[in-house]
Amino acid sequence: MAISLKTLLCVGSGCFIGGSLRYVTGVLICAKLGAGPTQMPWHTLLINFGGCLLMGVFCGLFNHGFVKSPSLRAGLTAGLCGGYSTLAAFAWENSEMMRAGALLLSAGYMLATVVGGILFFVLGYLLAQSMTRA
Repeated sequence: MAISLKTLLCVGSGCFIGGSLRYVTGVLICAKLGAGPTQMPWHTLLINFGGCLLMGVFCGLFNHGFVKSPSLRAGLTAGLCGGYSTLAAFAWENSEMMRAGALLLSAGYMLATVVGGILFFVLGYLLAQSMTRA
């Protein structure tokens, strides 16, 4: 697959927006729910669920013929969704929980993230299908 300047600009712009949204959302959630190595990292869990939901909606819309531009598709998925929801924070937080001795919490967080991510992706995809039936 060739990489074009247009696609790079779409992905880069999407990443900037997604990363900025992730930061603001994380700060707001942490202010409400708190964060620490022995607490459930709700901010990352909720952001990852939201990112999976959004990715499901985009993929569902793409598969139904909406958004035909490969550059825009890459900008929305790799850029916006990738910038918004990364699993790097997930790995770091799990290692912190394990180092703090919160092994059961860490295992629960891993399970919730994987199962919830798949479920929210499917939910987003179904939502897109219902939006395209009109």
